[in-house]
Amino acid sequence: MAVPYHDRAERPEADSNLTCDSPRFARTGFTLIELLVVIAIIAILIALLLPAVQQAREAARRTQCRNGLKQIGVALHNYHDVHSVFPPGYIARGVTSTDMAGAETGPGYAWLTMLLPMMEQSPLYNSMNFSADATATPSLTGGGTPLPAFRCPSDTAPEKFTVTISSTDYTLGTANYVGVAGYTSLNMRPGEGNGLLYRNSSVRMRDITDGSSNTFAVGERTFELTPSTWYAALPGYSVFHGMSSMMSMSDEGPPVLILGHVGNGSMSMPGGGMMMAMEHTPNSTSHVANFSSRHEGGTHFLLADGSVHFLSENAAYRTFHYMGVRNDNQVIGEF
Repeated sequence: MAVPYHDRAERPEADSNLTCDSPRFARTGFTLIELLVVIAIIAILIALLLPAVQQAREAARRTQCRNGLKQIGVALHNYHDVHSVFPPGYIARGVTSTDMAGAETGPGYAWLTMLLPMMEQSPLYNSMNFSADATATPSLTGGGTPLPAFRCPSDTAPEKFTVTISSTDYTLGTANYVGVAGYTSLNMRPGEGNGLLYRNSSVRMRDITDGSSNTFAVGERTFELTPSTWYAALPGYSVFHGMSSMMSMSDEGPPVLILGHVGNGSMSMPGGGMMMAMEHTPNSTSHVANFSSRHEGGTHFLLADGSVHFLSENAAYRTFHYMGVRNDNQVIGEF
């Protein structure tokens, strides 16, 4: 049947007249400008949030470091309970308290090695032959064992490092915690410490006349300042002291591998010359036997009573000095 003319005239035009500019063909994606704006907003948010995330991670690492030092404090007290004395800073035979570090011939085993049975490391401890030098196997093999309990998680040091003594390489397990020898030289008089841990030391709790809550026992040290180990003060080891080579001073000897000090007074050196006083607060890079950390603003210290405190790098030097000595009867300020 034919369609009436007027019906054909009133029908709309065919869809073929629609173009891509019509509403039915509008694009739904982002324009380049919109995409750039979104990217810029995301970048700003990341820039704002990243420092907070990093701070939260460092806070967690700092807490872990603090707890690690507390565990060492528990081990020190357990050792004292068993032996009625704190462990020696390290063992050296054939020397007197006044002999220099260069006179040492071994064995060199350090205070942290003595604590291994107190820190669930009895198999490692039992694998060592303490009648032989620390440079001999099988003890040396054990001495290269990485022990996370002796590491600060904020420090980026390798698990092991190598020292060379008389053309022989020795691999040692890294540690970030070193004993406090006091206000003394680790090279000129390592057996005359007035701290808690030094060569052949045998300090008892009653010897800490300044009070265990006022005396440092252990402090942090970054690998960057000085590579340190938990294992031993290897005889024959030495490292440049860190001060200007123009100054008349000796290098640091074996004890610097496992101990630190809060300073030392100037003194005459054999053959003439003077050893200048080293008096720097934590995080100073002027001397390799100092204490330092990767934590912002200061360094953790374990006190003789087992507590852990964070000492600001801006603390008065005399506070740092007095707390490193167990029996000087000095009044400790705020820290």
